[in-house]
Amino acid sequence: MEGIQAGGVAQQPPQGHKGKGIPGSTIKIIAVAAMLIDHIGAFVLTRMIIERGYFYSAVDVNRLLAWFKDNWLLYFGMLLMRLIGRLGFPIFCFLLVEGFQKTRNIKKYVFRLGLFALISEIPFNLANTGRMWASGYQNVYFTLFIGILALCAFDAIAKLDIQGKGLQALFTAGGILALPLCVALRIRDRVTNIIRDLFFSGNVRLYEMREPILLIIWMVLAGVMLAVWIVYRRKRGQDRAWRMCGDMAVLAVAMVGATLLRTDYGGMGVLTIAVMYALRKSKVKSMLGGCITLTIMSIDEAIAFFALIPISRYNGERGLKMKYFFYVFYPAHLLILWLICLAMGLGGIAVI
Repeated sequence: MEGIQAGGVAQQPPQGHKGKGIPGSTIKIIAVAAMLIDHIGAFVLTRMIIERGYFYSAVDVNRLLAWFKDNWLLYFGMLLMRLIGRLGFPIFCFLLVEGFQKTRNIKKYVFRLGLFALISEIPFNLANTGRMWASGYQNVYFTLFIGILALCAFDAIAKLDIQGKGLQALFTAGGILALPLCVALRIRDRVTNIIRDLFFSGNVRLYEMREPILLIIWMVLAGVMLAVWIVYRRKRGQDRAWRMCGDMAVLAVAMVGATLLRTDYGGMGVLTIAVMYALRKSKVKSMLGGCITLTIMSIDEAIAFFALIPISRYNGERGLKMKYFFYVFYPAHLLILWLICLAMGLGGIAVI
């Protein structure tokens, strides 16, 4: 909480000694390589698997085993590539937080992310669905864009000078109620899925239970948040306490926005960025917090913990001047992968 409120753009983290460790450009290359491997698996190999008639049914086990007998190498190769790809997103989030703190012009930084989110959307749609327009799933640049907007809002709240008790109370209520509701919605979905799998064959009775489950989870989380606010207010004072709640309210709005837009990694991706920012004083703790957040979202993301290895060697230096290469690479490689699939006669197959 304290870390979020400290502000970001004006603070410059200590630089590493030249020649020791690895620079930011090397870490970016690692992230880009992981992303490329992931997307080859997701967009090329997955299309090949679908084209070969991948079949899954708990009833017809013999047919499933027959398919795996002929295609097991392709299938498990795809899974391995997707797992390697889990290294990419947490590193990009870490670099986003680093860039936010070090950039000389935050407006240009935000503009670039928003611009390339728009530029990347058509290549992203083609890679996923084979169609230029697909509104159901947006590329990861939108997640990063919403994430950096949240960081800007954290920084703005840290600099606000609000004397009125009414606005302070509004910020406090927003933080205590909004973020727990956002988290409760996600937990509700997880809990109802478990209940459905264990106890219900249909969804009618389960649907009737969804709202009471949401209310219970929300009340519990709001109670926890209220207790945190009381303790924090006693230790840090009223001014720090309402700012903390303001940060939490902003985070909730950002998470809901990413969820509604259905961006890659969604609200949990935005939460990952916020956690990394809150822990930014220690690079290893920042990455560790982000990896824990992602793993809570999905156990598959546990591979992300290996990203701690290059981050622990990060020396704080920029390294090679390849800024625009990394911006352009994302839409370019998506388009190239789809063109490869198109040449293979697989371009029209949707993978989501």
